[in-house]
Amino acid sequence: MRRYSNGRLAAVLSGGYAALVSLLGVVSVVILLTVQDPILLTAAALVAVTFPLGPLVWWAWDAVPPTLREPVLLIVILTVVGLLQAYVLWRFTRGRALEA
Repeated sequence: MRRYSNGRLAAVLSGGYAALVSLLGVVSVVILLTVQDPILLTAAALVAVTFPLGPLVWWAWDAVPPTLREPVLLIVILTVVGLLQAYVLWRFTRGRALEA
């Protein structure tokens, strides 16, 4: 296994971000599936946390045909986008590989 100059810090930052995105995604899906008339402040927080790709997904959601517009699908897509951003954050912040 390789070591990186900022490996631990990168793991903590990206892991915390991934945990936050996952928590918001799960809570939003649970609220959507259990509450009869949900007000999704967690979904709005998920869009804000997944900036810059989250608002783009939210904006592109209008182009989806109305028969496919499931709110749960939108939350899942936003969560996946957030996890992708966590991976990119880890790749950028880990630094160079150290010599053995």
